[in-house]
Amino acid sequence: MTKITKNNLGKRIAKYSALSLAIAGVADATGQIVYTDVDPDFVGGLGDSFAIDFDGDSVDDVTILQSNNGNYELVQANTVGPNGVVANSNGYLYASNLNYGDPIDAALTFYSGGASFCAGVGYAGSAFCGEGEGYLGVRFDAGGGTTHYAWVRVDIADSSNFIVLDYAFESTPDTTIDAGDTGPLGIEDQAFNGFNYYIADNKLNLSATTAMEQVTIHNIIGQQVIDRQLTSTSEVIDIAAMKSGIYLATVSIEGVRKTIKFVR
Repeated sequence: MTKITKNNLGKRIAKYSALSLAIAGVADATGQIVYTDVDPDFVGGLGDSFAIDFDGDSVDDVTILQSNNGNYELVQANTVGPNGVVANSNGYLYASNLNYGDPIDAALTFYSGGASFCAGVGYAGSAFCGEGEGYLGVRFDAGGGTTHYAWVRVDIADSSNFIVLDYAFESTPDTTIDAGDTGPLGIEDQAFNGFNYYIADNKLNLSATTAMEQVTIHNIIGQQVIDRQLTSTSEVIDIAAMKSGIYLATVSIEGVRKTIKFVR
């Protein structure tokens, strides 16, 4: 039996984005901002890359990579149009280093292609080199053809080494997301003390110390696929009929809701 828990979730997610590593995150209760903590942080060096498929449609939306182009090294963000990243062009395309709280929306300038975080000697426009943690703004088209905005938090030490820490996107089309906004996370509630979940044999297993009341499951573009009433502290939801992808399950206990993210 293959058991998928919160700790090894990333091993399953990697099947849907071959260059991505482990992610384990939760989404906010409204399902608007979908946040992913890269745990452990992805630490990249020469020739490494980290691809992000925000909406789980099996298409990489942005890839962060280290490259050696012969005469110089660089760390850059690659996108394919209509996707793009917030950047500026000064004879060369440089990714913009956004501050926490900066709005990411249509008012910004996005470029497709390769935008440098940190280039080698002689390229003075780099905004991320040795500056610590910063935010990359991203625009991408989801599987349903809608436009969404996102951020990726990175730490670019130099033109050879980088770290990807976490990322999030706004699931409501054409809606602003602020850099670093993870939604209303980390709110402790007595109702969900002891709550746990895992995937095994195409089933979502839920457990809690207090009887659960309801679970609804939506795909990453907001379509509801399951709505079920619950009555006990241990529940098993059959997800075998669902398509492969990333889903959000919202569980209710004593009128309080918690949303989790899992992969089918």
